[in-house]
Amino acid sequence: MVQNVFTVTDFDNMLDSYAGRQVSHTPAVRTISNITGQETIADGTPATIKCYFVRTNQKWDFDKAGFMEQGHAIVLAKYADGVVKNDKITADSSKYRVREAYNVSGVFSSTSSATTFTYTVCNLFLEQ
Repeated sequence: MVQNVFTVTDFDNMLDSYAGRQVSHTPAVRTISNITGQETIADGTPATIKCYFVRTNQKWDFDKAGFMEQGHAIVLAKYADGVVKNDKITADSSKYRVREAYNVSGVFSSTSSATTFTYTVCNLFLEQ
């Protein structure tokens, strides 16, 4: 049985000791029209979160499904901060939208034991 555990405390220590920084997280607020069924996305109340933030060069990677677009930045945020698709991240006066968000488990086990999410990986694109 292979089992590695990366706890929320481990992730917090990584942010504190190495590369953590403060950014503004603005959750997306979704409303759906009762008449048309059209979804509208607006910005909620911003909050400051601590995360790992790195800019990347936008490019395309080849995947089995086809070409996959990489964003302008990547964020590793605490799972408890609740960063999801369409949220806004503001860093160094640049505004980014979360296009993809994937929750990462802290327990990696060959026996498929219970999953506890530790952090969220986000692919960010500059807002036009």
